[in-house]
Amino acid sequence: MLLIPGLLAFIVGKLRKGSLRNLAHLPLQKVYLLYIALLLQLVARTPFLEGWTPRLVVLSYLLLLLALGLNIRLPGLPYLFLGTLLNALVISFNGGQMPVALELLDLPLKPEGIDLVGGKHTRLATDTRLFFLADIIPVKIPALSYYSLYSVGDLFQMVGVFILIVQGMGLAGDERTLAKTHRN
Repeated sequence: MLLIPGLLAFIVGKLRKGSLRNLAHLPLQKVYLLYIALLLQLVARTPFLEGWTPRLVVLSYLLLLLALGLNIRLPGLPYLFLGTLLNALVISFNGGQMPVALELLDLPLKPEGIDLVGGKHTRLATDTRLFFLADIIPVKIPALSYYSLYSVGDLFQMVGVFILIVQGMGLAGDERTLAKTHRN
């Protein structure tokens, strides 16, 4: 999901004479919370913890929100935080899974093939809560012939990643200005 905005941000950052090395100077706080959240998402997909999956996914989102909140003053992080919050809400209200409207992809899907979204995703149903925050926005990238569904939260996250990378690449090795902004 974040690969395309990340690549676009890299291109824009390079055109603006930025460097990927400058991203290492971002004054991120409590980065370990991001790693724990990622680990929880991976563990939640293991079959032997199947009954715990919804709790682990929700807990991972809470840790992710905490980490993003602690870094909210960095460029793009308000968008990342909002997008993650919106996704966390719809996932929390739907049993730890993101509802997906596969029928909106306009692909020849057979009912038996629709179960491919298992794990952290589920089919959008009539009883889906906060359906307007689910994966309901179909996007086709023509050059790649790539169909996908996104949520409003995903779109905010994409904007946040784009801003973070472009502005982070443009630090020109001088992280003091950004670090000062981050502390205030």
